[in-house]
Formats: sequence, structure tokens, C-alpha cells
Amino acid sequence: MPKELAVSVDKMMEIQATAYSQSCSIEIVGDIINRQQYDGIANSYSPNYAIRPCTMFPSCFLIDPDNPNETGTFNSQLDSFKWSEVSTSGIVVVATSEKASVVSGYEATTEGLNKGTLFIKSNSVINKPRTMRFEGNWTDPISGYKYTFIANKPLYLEDTTNARAEIMLDSAPAVLWNPLKHASTRTITAKVMVGAIDKSADAKARIWWYRILDNGTRQLISSVDDSENYEITAMTKAANGQITSITVNCDMIGDGIGYEVRACYIYEGSVPSSPRTGDPKKVTYIKRTIPPLTPQFVGDGFGLNSDTAFVTCRAIVSDNKGVIDPSVWNKIIRAKWQKVSYGKVVNNGVVTMTENVMVLGYGETFQCPFEAKKSIRLTIEDRGAYELIVDENGNTLVDENGNYLVSREIDENS
Repeated sequence: MPKELAVSVDKMMEIQATAYSQSCSIEIVGDIINRQQYDGIANSYSPNYAIRPCTMFPSCFLIDPDNPNETGTFNSQLDSFKWSEVSTSGIVVVATSEKASVVSGYEATTEGLNKGTLFIKSNSVINKPRTMRFEGNWTDPISGYKYTFIANKPLYLEDTTNARAEIMLDSAPAVLWNPLKHASTRTITAKVMVGAIDKSADAKARIWWYRILDNGTRQLISSVDDSENYEITAMTKAANGQITSITVNCDMIGDGIGYEVRACYIYEGSVPSSPRTGDPKKVTYIKRTIPPLTPQFVGDGFGLNSDTAFVTCRAIVSDNKGVIDPSVWNKIIRAKWQKVSYGKVVNNGVVTMTENVMVLGYGETFQCPFEAKKSIRLTIEDRGAYELIVDENGNTLVDENGNYLVSREIDENS
């Protein structure tokens, strides 16, 4: 065996630890960005994370200062990580490497090259900003040094709500109602529109209906049983109790009537009990109008002998659309028969023609007494609209059941 002459000092062979530099940044994966728009009227988000989540990837890098070459992400080697939601309510852990989801609406990838990826499946809330915080850890087995990766990414929410209400009224500003041709019942419907959304039945909507009186004042309409509602026969109310339509008996509007509709929609805050100055309004006026008529009459002989006692005449009423059935016009208008005698007056050599008119009777047909050299004239008279009957003090009269007493200026039997 060889004889040892000298022995050196022992030296330990060790792996030299590397002092890495580190970085971490959160990237948005895909086209669903971290900025949303919210429409409170449609209650919609764009983009909607509940349908397509916002995906965040925390890119973690360890960089060797002695190796300037580009290195890949370090996510797959992380020992642990956690995601937290930071808001005015505090910091809440939403996902961890041990549990992909801690809070509903969040989910994370816990293995592989995409380790740490967060899927945000819950939409943001107005006036409650939130930021997503990532924290990852890795301990160098050689040096025992613990590297921590931290990054933050805010989520933005823009309120694009346009809460300006508009009224849609299915009645023109001016409506000409012809009692000879049009149905007596007319329904007027209002809608409260906010954008393209009908909010008429929403609890945040209010609708006010007013009758416009002859002196220009407004009279609130609240129920079909209101004592003033002699012309309103029915109304429809939405689930929120607001009147959305009224049905009017046009025979009871006199010469005309007006209605004003006011509305509002309060996106946030309390709903007012009465309309405000800036709230929208729509007005419709219904006017009773009988267009020009053409009266004609036919008779059994106007060139008869002196023994003729009567001439039977029948009235024919027409407008620009043709002859009107007498069963219709008899209720609205009446035929008046007159005898006309012509004469002349001479005054200082000036001759003036005169006529004397005498009423003979009324009705679609009439037996006119025959009288030579006398003319028969047919005149059409409006019976007038139905009106409330009042006493000498202007008080409205009612029957024993409390119903209003109404009458035309000329009774149908006249």
C-alpha cells in the first residue's frame, strides 16, 4: 500500500445559488377585456362576464443575470398562489392553488404552463370598483430564498344608462271625431319608454293623466269611478298601479275635450308623487266635427194640379264619401222642412227680392202641404253633443242612482 506523504485541506463541492431577478404582470387573454359597460334600463353588461368570462394570466418570470437569453414563464413551477378581490369592502380571497374556486364567480387553473390563470365570471357592480390581486410564491431549493410574485389588475365598469323617459301616446295631438262616421268609443294608450325599453309597468315609473278643462286648468284622473269621469268608461292599470290607457265615450265630450299625460322614470332615488317641471308630457285633443254635408230631397210630384193636397218628401244626406244611411244621421242631425214664399219690394224705384220662411216640420220624410207658387226647403240641423244638465246655479244634476243627467241640445225625438 503506498505511503501518504501529505493531505490537503478538504473543500466542499457546492452548487452556487443564482440570485435571480423577478417580474410579474397580469395579461388579458382573449378579446374579453377588463372594462365593462352597464345599461341600468336594459340591465345588461357589455361584455357580460357571466356569459364569457374575463381571463387573466399572471406572467411570472425569473431572470438569470448571467444568462441574458429570454426565458419562459415560471408559472408551472410556482409552489402556491392566490387571487384576491380588492374593493371598498376589503380584501377577499377568491381562488387559490389548493382550491380552484373559493368564491362563486371565480375559477383558476391550478396545474400546467397556464397555472394561475383566473377566470372572472361575475360582473362588476355600479359604484363598487374592484381590483384583482395575484400573489405567487416559489422557494429556491438551493439558496432557500423565497421569491414572491405580486401584481394587480383593475376591473372597470362604466355606467352608460340613459334614464331619460319619453311618452308614447297612440293618439295624435289633434283628433277630429266625426259622429256620423266614427265609432263613439275611443281608447287612448300611453307608454313610458326609456330607450327602446317599455317601462310603463316598472315600479320606478309614474304616469299622470289630466283632463284639460275649458278654462285651461288640469284635472287629475285617478280612477274610472272619479265623479268627474262622465266621459271615461274604462281604464287599464299596469302592475305598478299606473294608468296606461283610458277609454272615452266621444258622445260625452261635448264639442271637444283634451287630455294631458305626464310621466317619469327614476333610475335611482325616490319616485315623486307629482310630475316635475322637466318631466315629459304629451297632449291630445278630441274635437267633435261634422264635415260639410249635402242635403237633397225627392218628392212625389211638384208639378201637380190644384187638387193636390200633399207632397211626400224624403231627405237624402251625403258627404264627400257618399250617401249617409238615415238610421245613422237621424241620431246626430235632423231634417227641417220649410215653406218659402218669395216676393219683392219696390222702394224709390229699387226692387228688392224678399223671401218668407216658415217651418213646416221635421223628419226624414214629411208630408208637405201642396201650395202653388210656394217652395219647399230642406235644412239639416245638428242636434248637438251630449252635455251635462245643470241647474240654475251651475250644479250638475244626477238621477237617483247618482248617474249624471245628460242631454243633446235637440232631443232625438224632436
